[in-house]
Amino acid sequence: MRFLSRCMLVAIQAGLMIVCFSCTGTNPPATQPSAMDTKSSVMQFGGASVLKITAPSDFKCVSGDGTLHFTGPKYEVEFWLMPGVQTIEAAIPLVKTQIADQFKDFKLERTNDLKIAGAPAYELLGSGHEADDGDPGDADVIVFKVGDRIFVAVNHDESLTPAGQQGLLSLVQTAALP
Repeated sequence: MRFLSRCMLVAIQAGLMIVCFSCTGTNPPATQPSAMDTKSSVMQFGGASVLKITAPSDFKCVSGDGTLHFTGPKYEVEFWLMPGVQTIEAAIPLVKTQIADQFKDFKLERTNDLKIAGAPAYELLGSGHEADDGDPGDADVIVFKVGDRIFVAVNHDESLTPAGQQGLLSLVQTAALP
Protein backbone atom coordinates (compact mmCIF):
# COMPACT_ATOMS: atom_id res chain seq x y z
CA MET A 1 0.00 0.00 0.00
CA ARG A 2 2.87 2.37 0.78
CA PHE A 3 4.24 1.84 -2.79
CA LEU A 4 0.84 2.60 -4.32
CA SER A 5 0.55 5.80 -2.27
CA ARG A 6 4.03 6.85 -3.38
CA CYS A 7 3.04 6.24 -7.04
CA MET A 8 -0.04 8.41 -6.67
CA LEU A 9 1.95 11.15 -4.90
CA VAL A 10 4.55 11.22 -7.69
CA ALA A 11 1.78 11.31 -10.29
CA ILE A 12 0.07 14.23 -8.58
CA GLN A 13 3.32 16.16 -8.10
CA ALA A 14 4.43 15.63 -11.69
CA GLY A 15 1.02 16.36 -13.18
CA LEU A 16 1.25 13.12 -15.12
CA MET A 17 -0.85 10.04 -15.42
CA ILE A 18 1.46 7.32 -14.16
CA VAL A 19 0.55 3.66 -14.08
CA CYS A 20 2.38 1.43 -11.61
CA PHE A 21 2.45 -2.13 -12.84
CA SER A 22 3.51 -4.14 -9.79
CA CYS A 23 1.63 -2.63 -6.92
CA THR A 24 0.79 -6.18 -5.79
CA GLY A 25 4.28 -6.70 -4.40
CA THR A 26 5.13 -9.73 -6.55
CA ASN A 27 8.59 -9.92 -8.03
CA PRO A 28 8.91 -10.17 -11.82
CA PRO A 29 11.21 -12.79 -13.36
CA ALA A 30 14.92 -11.95 -13.12
CA THR A 31 15.18 -11.43 -16.89
CA GLN A 32 12.49 -8.74 -16.89
CA PRO A 33 13.12 -5.22 -15.58
CA SER A 34 11.39 -4.58 -12.30
CA ALA A 35 8.05 -2.82 -12.67
CA MET A 36 9.41 -0.28 -10.22
CA ASP A 37 12.03 0.54 -12.88
CA THR A 38 9.41 1.78 -15.37
CA LYS A 39 6.44 4.11 -15.49
CA SER A 40 3.83 4.75 -18.12
CA SER A 41 2.74 8.12 -19.43
CA VAL A 42 -0.42 8.68 -21.41
CA MET A 43 -0.80 11.24 -24.18
CA GLN A 44 -4.05 13.17 -24.11
CA PHE A 45 -5.62 14.85 -27.11
CA GLY A 46 -8.83 16.85 -26.85
CA GLY A 47 -9.51 15.28 -23.45
CA ALA A 48 -9.14 11.69 -24.70
CA SER A 49 -6.29 9.28 -23.93
CA VAL A 50 -4.66 8.37 -27.26
CA LEU A 51 -1.25 6.78 -26.58
CA LYS A 52 0.58 5.08 -23.72
CA ILE A 53 4.39 4.97 -23.58
CA THR A 54 6.35 3.13 -20.90
CA ALA A 55 9.72 4.65 -19.97
CA PRO A 56 12.46 3.98 -17.44
CA SER A 57 11.57 5.37 -14.02
CA ASP A 58 14.47 7.87 -14.11
CA PHE A 59 12.93 9.66 -17.10
CA LYS A 60 10.89 12.82 -16.75
CA CYS A 61 7.87 13.27 -18.97
CA VAL A 62 6.15 16.53 -19.82
CA SER A 63 2.82 16.20 -21.57
CA GLY A 64 0.83 18.61 -23.67
CA ASP A 65 -2.26 18.23 -25.82
CA GLY A 66 -1.09 15.66 -28.38
CA THR A 67 2.54 15.57 -27.15
CA LEU A 68 4.82 13.74 -24.75
CA HIS A 69 8.42 14.85 -24.14
CA PHE A 70 10.71 12.37 -22.36
CA THR A 71 14.00 13.48 -20.85
CA GLY A 72 16.43 10.86 -19.60
CA PRO A 73 20.02 10.83 -18.45
CA LYS A 74 21.47 10.28 -21.94
CA TYR A 75 18.82 11.36 -24.46
CA GLU A 76 15.46 13.00 -25.08
CA VAL A 77 12.53 11.84 -27.19
CA GLU A 78 9.51 13.86 -28.29
CA PHE A 79 6.21 12.26 -29.39
CA TRP A 80 3.46 13.99 -31.37
CA LEU A 81 0.03 12.94 -32.54
CA MET A 82 -0.53 13.82 -36.19
CA PRO A 83 -4.23 14.75 -36.18
CA GLY A 84 -6.13 14.20 -39.39
CA VAL A 85 -3.42 12.01 -40.94
CA GLN A 86 -4.77 8.59 -41.91
CA THR A 87 -1.67 6.62 -42.97
CA ILE A 88 2.01 6.54 -42.12
CA GLU A 89 2.76 7.16 -45.81
CA ALA A 90 0.71 10.39 -45.71
CA ALA A 91 2.62 11.47 -42.58
CA ILE A 92 6.10 11.32 -44.12
CA PRO A 93 5.86 14.59 -46.13
CA LEU A 94 4.51 16.32 -42.98
CA VAL A 95 7.32 15.22 -40.65
CA LYS A 96 9.53 18.24 -41.42
CA THR A 97 6.78 20.61 -40.26
CA GLN A 98 5.67 18.42 -37.34
CA ILE A 99 9.13 18.27 -35.71
CA ALA A 100 10.12 21.90 -36.47
CA ASP A 101 9.82 23.11 -32.87
CA GLN A 102 12.59 20.62 -31.96
CA PHE A 103 14.48 20.15 -35.23
CA LYS A 104 14.39 22.46 -38.27
CA ASP A 105 15.10 21.93 -41.97
CA PHE A 106 14.86 18.14 -41.74
CA LYS A 107 16.36 16.60 -44.88
CA LEU A 108 15.53 12.92 -45.27
CA GLU A 109 18.59 10.81 -46.08
CA ARG A 110 17.56 7.22 -45.32
CA THR A 111 14.52 5.16 -44.33
CA ASN A 112 14.08 1.81 -42.62
CA ASP A 113 10.94 -0.30 -42.36
CA LEU A 114 9.85 -1.20 -38.84
CA LYS A 115 6.92 -2.82 -37.10
CA ILE A 116 5.50 -0.98 -34.09
CA ALA A 117 2.44 -2.12 -32.12
CA GLY A 118 1.89 -4.83 -34.73
CA ALA A 119 1.65 -2.34 -37.61
CA PRO A 120 4.12 -1.17 -40.27
CA ALA A 121 6.17 1.90 -39.34
CA TYR A 122 9.04 3.91 -40.82
CA GLU A 123 12.29 5.12 -39.35
CA LEU A 124 13.48 8.29 -41.10
CA LEU A 125 17.08 9.42 -40.66
CA GLY A 126 18.21 12.83 -41.76
CA SER A 127 20.05 16.04 -41.13
CA GLY A 128 19.03 19.60 -40.37
CA HIS A 129 19.39 22.08 -37.51
CA GLU A 130 18.56 21.99 -33.83
CA ALA A 131 15.70 24.40 -33.16
CA ASP A 132 17.05 25.69 -29.85
CA ASP A 133 20.44 26.95 -31.09
CA GLY A 134 20.50 26.42 -34.87
CA ASP A 135 23.49 24.06 -34.69
CA PRO A 136 23.73 21.50 -37.50
CA GLY A 137 22.50 18.12 -36.40
CA ASP A 138 21.01 14.75 -37.19
CA ALA A 139 17.57 13.38 -36.39
CA ASP A 140 16.13 9.91 -36.03
CA VAL A 141 12.37 9.98 -36.57
CA ILE A 142 9.88 7.12 -36.28
CA VAL A 143 6.43 7.40 -37.85
CA PHE A 144 4.02 4.79 -36.50
CA LYS A 145 0.37 3.93 -36.02
CA VAL A 146 -1.40 2.83 -32.84
CA GLY A 147 -5.09 2.10 -33.17
CA ASP A 148 -6.42 4.44 -35.82
CA ARG A 149 -4.00 7.31 -35.07
CA ILE A 150 -0.62 8.27 -36.52
CA PHE A 151 2.26 9.41 -34.32
CA VAL A 152 5.78 10.74 -34.80
CA ALA A 153 8.68 10.37 -32.37
CA VAL A 154 12.08 12.05 -32.71
CA ASN A 155 15.51 11.92 -31.13
CA HIS A 156 18.03 14.47 -32.37
CA ASP A 157 21.39 15.97 -31.51
CA GLU A 158 24.43 17.48 -33.16
CA SER A 159 25.26 13.88 -33.99
CA LEU A 160 23.13 10.85 -33.20
CA THR A 161 24.34 8.60 -30.42
CA PRO A 162 23.73 4.86 -30.10
CA ALA A 163 22.08 5.49 -26.72
CA GLY A 164 19.68 8.02 -28.25
CA GLN A 165 18.82 5.86 -31.24
CA GLN A 166 18.29 2.72 -29.18
CA GLY A 167 16.38 4.74 -26.59
CA LEU A 168 14.03 6.14 -29.22
CA LEU A 169 13.34 2.67 -30.59
CA SER A 170 12.88 1.21 -27.09
CA LEU A 171 10.35 3.88 -26.13
CA VAL A 172 8.43 3.62 -29.40
CA GLN A 173 8.28 -0.17 -29.06
CA THR A 174 6.25 0.29 -25.85
CA ALA A 175 3.56 2.27 -27.72
CA ALA A 176 0.07 1.00 -26.96
CA LEU A 177 -3.51 2.11 -26.68
CA PRO A 178 -4.19 3.46 -23.17
